Amino acid sequence: MQFRIRWQDVALTVALLFFGLGGTRFAARLQGATSLDVLAYVLIALAAAGLLFRSVRPLWTFVLTAGTIAVYLALAYPFGPILISGVAAMYAVAMYARIEYAAGCALVYALAILPWWNESITSWITWSAGWIVLPAAAGVLMRLRRRSAVDVRERAVISERLRLAQEVHDVVGHGLSVIAMQAGVALYVLDKDPAKARASLQAIRDTSKEALDGLRSELDTLRGSAPLRPTISLADIPALATRMREAGLEVSVEVDEVELPDNYQLAVYRIVQESLTNVLRHSSPGVTAAVHVYEVRGDLVVEVADTGAPGPFTEGHGITGMRSRAEALGGTLEVGVSHGFAVIARIPLPS
Repeated sequence: MQFRIRWQDVALTVALLFFGLGGTRFAARLQGATSLDVLAYVLIALAAAGLLFRSVRPLWTFVLTAGTIAVYLALAYPFGPILISGVAAMYAVAMYARIEYAAGCALVYALAILPWWNESITSWITWSAGWIVLPAAAGVLMRLRRRSAVDVRERAVISERLRLAQEVHDVVGHGLSVIAMQAGVALYVLDKDPAKARASLQAIRDTSKEALDGLRSELDTLRGSAPLRPTISLADIPALATRMREAGLEVSVEVDEVELPDNYQLAVYRIVQESLTNVLRHSSPGVTAAVHVYEVRGDLVVEVADTGAPGPFTEGHGITGMRSRAEALGGTLEVGVSHGFAVIARIPLPS
């Protein structure tokens, strides 16, 4: 069985060893006890040595330290710094072992002291509460605090991964949809209208470059070395609509001037982008789309509707991602197929 003893445990053991060996003599004098013999000092050293294993084998620590303290008191040696090792042992069990083990160890430790207790039961209960239960409770609280901190970090990592996955999905998915449509147009008009084919190939080049830049930026963010890049805003929606028109989807845009934080503007842009990408990907020829972004009664409303024939649909990653963006800002997102397909997001404006 292999385990690694931490340097912090070694430092604690050495500190308890020096404190126990040096302080017990003074404690004995204060209590009017006789001089300590070699066995007493050996027991003090063993009690401190148990702390070497506190973070890797906390139950070993408890058995060695508490058992040594019980023998020490059974031999009528005076109360002294050896009891600090017991405090550290109880804290270690509560910190590194299961809570039920800590409770059982606390009970065993208190009962092991009782036969050698020369005072009243009330004083034994008080002593046990301060020297056994209190350090055990402190260990449990510290353990819960560390676990909570780990959970927070894990949730932050998961949230960032989901955000990056959504960004990659939106950037790459939109780019590939536009490229596919433009490629189809270029193949169709290659012999009939070379100028139109050239324009489609140029659009493919520009779209692929934009998608690659967006993907590279997200990968840099994942590596922790993301450079500064222009912030996406509502002002970029008309340019988005232009690219969609070049890909064959006629889009009308009406965006009111609304002052919004950068994260709100990015969310709105991505919702519009994903909605138009879905129209481009799934609609038949001749379908048009309309984008309307406006403010009403303290909410920002984002509507993207098309004129396609209503039909059944299944929510995929795109709609799920748009809804997550809206809900992250305290809003909602609804989809419907009454007169074509419509996406409506309502996001409360920041105060």
